[in-house]
Amino acid sequence: MKKSNDALSGTEMLTNDITSRVLPDCYIYISHLDGDIKYWQLPCYPETVSDTMSSTFQSTNTLGRSAPVFTFSYSGPRQISLTFRFHRDMFESEEYVSNSEPAEYEDKAENFIHALQAIAVPKYNLSNKAIEPPLVGVRLGSEVFIKGVVSSAVTVNYSKPILVNEKYAGIEISFTVSEVDPYDASSIFKNGSFRGLTATMRKNMNYN
Repeated sequence: MKKSNDALSGTEMLTNDITSRVLPDCYIYISHLDGDIKYWQLPCYPETVSDTMSSTFQSTNTLGRSAPVFTFSYSGPRQISLTFRFHRDMFESEEYVSNSEPAEYEDKAENFIHALQAIAVPKYNLSNKAIEPPLVGVRLGSEVFIKGVVSSAVTVNYSKPILVNEKYAGIEISFTVSEVDPYDASSIFKNGSFRGLTATMRKNMNYN
């Protein structure tokens, strides 16, 4: 007799939950670290995603009107706030992919954490005294993509249990990305939250 969804065991429910799998189109890339563009396949979807776009109008009160005259000033920036919660062991899956090799003292989870902490600061090029600002791209399946700068604190929270290597098993990372490319109403109406992913960017992220 076939089980109903309500009767599935915890293991079966985890297996059937798409958010528990490592997905090829769920990743973050960072452009300003050493070497080429670095990318990390995300081991899970964020619990929630907040995609915000604001508009600003200047108002002028006019004699004889019950409402002011509104003049469009500007829109944006679009901001996406993300919070990722994962277990350290999720990075040890054979399906997990990244072109960033962990240092000798790191595991794969730490390599990912350190990269996200680095998106809050620029890179200093000592040869020409230039400052390269951090630029990131985040793709979540086929619904959300954003390219921009981190405009908030990058917060990392660690939680028990403690593993045999004396590291925390639970990790939570949160940050906000502000979009850097401008879009008009037509392009947003066409692509919504999944805008800005170009063919060049797809090629750079092709790790299959």
